[in-house]
Amino acid sequence: MDRDVASIAPAPSTAALDACRCASWTSEAALRERTFRTRHVGVPADFVRYVLRDGVACGADDRSLPRRVEPDAFDAAETRERFGDALIGEVGDEVGAADARAREAFAAFAEEIDEAIRELGGAVAPKFAWSAPKDATWVSAGGTMRCRNADEVVLLLKASDAVVHDLTEAYNACVDYDRDEGEDEEERAVREHASTTLALREWFDLNPSLEFRCFVKSKNLVAVSQRHVTDFYEFLLREKDAIEDAIAEFWEAHVSTTSWHEKQRDYVFDVYVTPKTKKVKIIDFNVWGGTTLPMLFEWRELEAMECSVKPGDDERGYADNIEFRIIESQGHIRPGLQLGVPYDLYDTSEGSAISEFLEAQRRQQESEKAA
Repeated sequence: MDRDVASIAPAPSTAALDACRCASWTSEAALRERTFRTRHVGVPADFVRYVLRDGVACGADDRSLPRRVEPDAFDAAETRERFGDALIGEVGDEVGAADARAREAFAAFAEEIDEAIRELGGAVAPKFAWSAPKDATWVSAGGTMRCRNADEVVLLLKASDAVVHDLTEAYNACVDYDRDEGEDEEERAVREHASTTLALREWFDLNPSLEFRCFVKSKNLVAVSQRHVTDFYEFLLREKDAIEDAIAEFWEAHVSTTSWHEKQRDYVFDVYVTPKTKKVKIIDFNVWGGTTLPMLFEWRELEAMECSVKPGDDERGYADNIEFRIIESQGHIRPGLQLGVPYDLYDTSEGSAISEFLEAQRRQQESEKAA
């Protein structure tokens, strides 16, 4: 990503960001019917506070990790003889017990998650306000976002920097966000996410080669990009035209005709295209600009694309002359852009492109208030 992201990534409004919450766009039946089965569970304030506390721990009865093997009497006696009372694991058990006590505050939330998982067939992929905890799959037993119980969901969300970003930084990318620097970060997160829901999507092991990011500018579908830009998929060279047609027809028939689309001007959405039938499923919606990754494009290119609809027009959008990009050879792979369902993050550490963009937004807002 270009380091000068503050000058090339357009800043969304808070309304546009809120419209991209899963609970917002799935409230429209036409869009809900075109995505994967999803259940929404209201997020309590106690869970927000829990996620923002440092540390990740699992108690002895936690279902998120494989069952521990209890040592037999001989092993226990040998361990005590070698290490005395300073047994390895006692400190960890204390931390796990403390974590379990903290979870009691949102026990009803966990029960609702378990019930939703049962309704969706026994396995789900969780998604917070705008982000899925893909960055935390290292902590899961299977190395994926597949969750079979509430403990697995809670562990992924607790370990995810993307979820923390949703809670504390997401609105900072918005051009009209007025942040009170004197407000406690935790309490601000609780206030701003009082109506946030956790989306639990029926689990499918999707083929990453068939995920695509689509860009809608001035209500027109102008560009599509391969979503996983760190891999070359040779078959896409043969299937490109058929996939482009499937996405364009789907968008014109099932997205551009919705009231949600009518309320937006520019937005980004991700889709999955089935390999044989070319059936299209919506994965998610994202804001135009901000910290949404442009994949194989640059925001300068996307902003410069011409559309027939002028500001103020209410014409229905169209899909014509789409710029469709895929990785066309092994040598064209882009390194590093590996996060991103659905509201993307790419290196938010101090000095990074997104960090600089957010800081530029703060400075702009402060100067406007001073004026």
